[in-house]
Amino acid sequence: MKWLVLVLLVSCISPAFAHNQLVVDIMSSENFSQRYNEFLNGRSPLDIQDFHPTTKGSHIEIIEMVLLQQALFLGGETREVVFNPKPSVNIIEFSDMISGDSLVLARSVWHEDILNYRGSLYVSDAVVEFGDYEAGLYVTKRNIALQNLPKEQLEQLTVVANPRWRVDWRALNNTPINIVSFIGPWETMLNMVETGIVDAMLVNFSVSEDLLLNFEGREYVPIQNLKMMLPDSRHFIVSKRHPQGEQIFAALNRGLKILKRKGVLRRALMQSGFINHLVSDWQFINEDMMATTGAVQ
Repeated sequence: MKWLVLVLLVSCISPAFAHNQLVVDIMSSENFSQRYNEFLNGRSPLDIQDFHPTTKGSHIEIIEMVLLQQALFLGGETREVVFNPKPSVNIIEFSDMISGDSLVLARSVWHEDILNYRGSLYVSDAVVEFGDYEAGLYVTKRNIALQNLPKEQLEQLTVVANPRWRVDWRALNNTPINIVSFIGPWETMLNMVETGIVDAMLVNFSVSEDLLLNFEGREYVPIQNLKMMLPDSRHFIVSKRHPQGEQIFAALNRGLKILKRKGVLRRALMQSGFINHLVSDWQFINEDMMATTGAVQ
């Protein structure tokens, strides 16, 4: 029996879960299902030990889909995982999980974003520890001058940011950078960089060997030797109001502790390029925030 069924319409999912299936929400955008299938290449997610990327672009979302299943299995939950694509706006607002209509999300979330929902959501141990999430200031590849902008001249830079992305927003506000506020899709924000409305956008580093980000044929690169730490930890969440919430959360957290003890979590983040060795010696723009105490679990 295969462990995954990637395409399942919401209307086809019965509220009463089948005994041999566990429904997990994913985002329906950003072709996660396609890239996930390409990464597995016919393998069971439970057998994955090598987390090196096989596709371009950010890889952390795919890795978390695998880690979630491994953690659940190690924690005693052996049912087949069925991924349920949902619109990203619902996932960001956590409305279905707060109400108990959804059980678990296959992507970690910022701890800060769920502080007000602790009464409705179980919060797992950290998948990404405080201080491990790094990002670059991406500019268009043709903008040669900005690619080597020194730290001392950051006050000249304009960066688009969504104030609803509170961790990104707080990190940028602890720098001399000029922030241009925009609430909307990240694709539109990237287009603002492309058209020169702003200079740059904060993006987690690409997994490509030259850190190049290619989106719809347009190429972007990070400002060299500069990086930002996003000051928070990331966690899986499980609905407290779903009838299976307590059971699934217990299994998930048991499994995460095992993965962490075995070094699998750290290896996955490093092999996937999320913790990127290519920028290990780059200078932090917001180094003063490194001393901030991480979120209490």
